[in-house]
Amino acid sequence: MIIDAITVSRLRIPLVRPYRLAFGAVTHYDTLVVEIVLDGRCGHGEATLLTGYTDETIEGAWALATDLVEALCGLPAGDCRLRVNALAARAPFLASAFACALDHATGHPLLHSDHERRVPLLGLLQGDDEPRLRDDFARLLAEGYRTVKVKVGFDAQADGHHVAAVQRAVEGRAAIRIDANQGYAAEDAVRFIESIDPVGIELFEQPCAAGDWAAHAVASNAARRRKLPLMLDESIYGIDDIERAAAEQACRFIKLKLMKFAGIDALTSALDRIRTLGMQPVLGNGVACDLSCWMEACVASRYIDNAGEMNGFLKVHQTLFDAPLPLDEGQVVLRARCVPQIDREALVANACGRVHCHRALHAIGGRSIGKREGVR
Repeated sequence: MIIDAITVSRLRIPLVRPYRLAFGAVTHYDTLVVEIVLDGRCGHGEATLLTGYTDETIEGAWALATDLVEALCGLPAGDCRLRVNALAARAPFLASAFACALDHATGHPLLHSDHERRVPLLGLLQGDDEPRLRDDFARLLAEGYRTVKVKVGFDAQADGHHVAAVQRAVEGRAAIRIDANQGYAAEDAVRFIESIDPVGIELFEQPCAAGDWAAHAVASNAARRRKLPLMLDESIYGIDDIERAAAEQACRFIKLKLMKFAGIDALTSALDRIRTLGMQPVLGNGVACDLSCWMEACVASRYIDNAGEMNGFLKVHQTLFDAPLPLDEGQVVLRARCVPQIDREALVANACGRVHCHRALHAIGGRSIGKREGVR
């Protein structure tokens, strides 16, 4: 199988409302959508680059993608896969977009099913005071959500009061996940952990900086004393990080995102390894479009037994699919024998750049190969 054509679209997709994180508010997604045509079959993959979460930047990924388009076009699929796998060590998000486009084009079995599958999602619980928290939770509960997430990592003392207000609003009717997005130094993480009541809290996610394993050891010890399960996210980029988390007993849960792995098989291998090492995997990206969220939901329906975090598609103004992913009772519905299709008008409407290569022109040295189109 030969790569017939590759297109990369650079998108800027506004959110319905700002998404407040410890390292800043997110108002839009910076996204690259990779399209690969393989022996006439089309597949897509996504990389959404979030400054503060990953070292990759949208500018750097875009520059690298425009070079890759010409380098990969015309290659056999196997050679393309090897090149993408090699790229993953230095640019995992971008490598994942190309790898997932290959998975999509080749009909990966996890993306297809003869039976309807459902994946429960967590709901994002927002509100600055208790009345707003109660209203927001009442809405989520009515919509079928039974796991909610709360963002902290701003100020340990204020965050502790906020979590207590959340617990009063929830009143045991849903599991609570707390996410600090690396916002605390070790001493602040301990202060926060010791200030909260662990009752009803399913897990506490990523209290300290991704690479600061010493700080996580301090936080992990405090969490164990309080019987508060810890989860790592930003610290985990591959099997080596999973192995280290297990060896250091740094957490009980590990969250994975498809964008960190060079394709679906690499992701499922990592999920299996987490369980083998005695930890529990969580899956999903809260900062992603429906393309990546759909793929994660397909994997989660076979591999995950807790609420999926692939809810990023609910935050955007416009879906990238020709029909929105169906939701019912707080669950993504994966319909039997149904593969969502990209809405090309949505790509155009949100595009701020496009690069394309076709192997027929590539073979004769056409100068239009890899031309950057419409870059702003």
